[in-house]
Amino acid sequence: MGLLRRFGPLTRQELSRHLGLTEPAITGIMRRLADAGLVSGKKRPTTAHYTALEFSLQADAAYSLGIRLGAHGGEAVVMDLAGRIIQQRAFAQPEETKEAVLHIRHAAGLAGKLLGCGIALSAGAPFDRKTIEDSLALDVGPLFFLDDTEAAVNAEHILGIGDREGGLVIVIIDETVRAGLLIGGRPFRGVHGLAGQIGDMRSGVDGASLNEVASLPSFKDYLAAHPGETDGWVAIAARHLHEAVLAISGFIAPGAILVGGALPDDVFEAIIARLSRERDDKIRDLVIAPWIPTVQRASFPWAGVAVGAALRPFSETLLPDDRP
Repeated sequence: MGLLRRFGPLTRQELSRHLGLTEPAITGIMRRLADAGLVSGKKRPTTAHYTALEFSLQADAAYSLGIRLGAHGGEAVVMDLAGRIIQQRAFAQPEETKEAVLHIRHAAGLAGKLLGCGIALSAGAPFDRKTIEDSLALDVGPLFFLDDTEAAVNAEHILGIGDREGGLVIVIIDETVRAGLLIGGRPFRGVHGLAGQIGDMRSGVDGASLNEVASLPSFKDYLAAHPGETDGWVAIAARHLHEAVLAISGFIAPGAILVGGALPDDVFEAIIARLSRERDDKIRDLVIAPWIPTVQRASFPWAGVAVGAALRPFSETLLPDDRP
């Protein structure tokens, strides 16, 4: 089902190549999924004499909710089985979460089964799981909690850039700067679940931390002191972020490094352009620099945190669990 969600309709032969299973085995699997109402088959349009049967997901067979929740609000989404976002609503305060969920459920008019709700929490969120459970108090099925960095890397892995050789890293910039890591197809959290907390990393001649010079609060402070001018902040933030990219590349050597979060789109584009120039400068000076991946924009708005949260109920109930 994960293959059908990522690649669209596939034949038995194509599924066999992807999974390394025999076509009779694929036939049995697809028959069980069809009996459950999760997939359907039809002849693939072709001018050839032989027309293969291709299988696709029944998008309206099941749905999930995903919530990105932080100290200053978030967003709620409804996702169908095919991975499409069919309703979305942002909210400014955590107390508005329940209203947002009620709105998107009503607007979506869900015909299929609601499998549950994934809730992605930002680091340092000022509420615990029990408080969230009590505040929702809705019939949304089981709740699945995860960190926002894990949600972001899952969104990229499953619906975004995919499984890159060497893994991937996604840097989220909002109230703090932090990173999600995907290594060997699995989110990496570290022994204490704190892997990727790079916001306190100090770099540059000024020894400033990323939270001090590359976060959303630092951007707002700069704008307050320099109305309408962002170039200075971008230059400082990109210089310090590039030091983090160098450190990550040296230890992990990921196949891709992405950035996303709460900054305006044009500011993210300016940071990425500046990081590219920093990388080019290193290539002229360092032999190792060509191994530094080019930083890219995340595939989804807000780094795909709500998307990744909505994927969790599917992985817990219908799809193979890729987590350790």
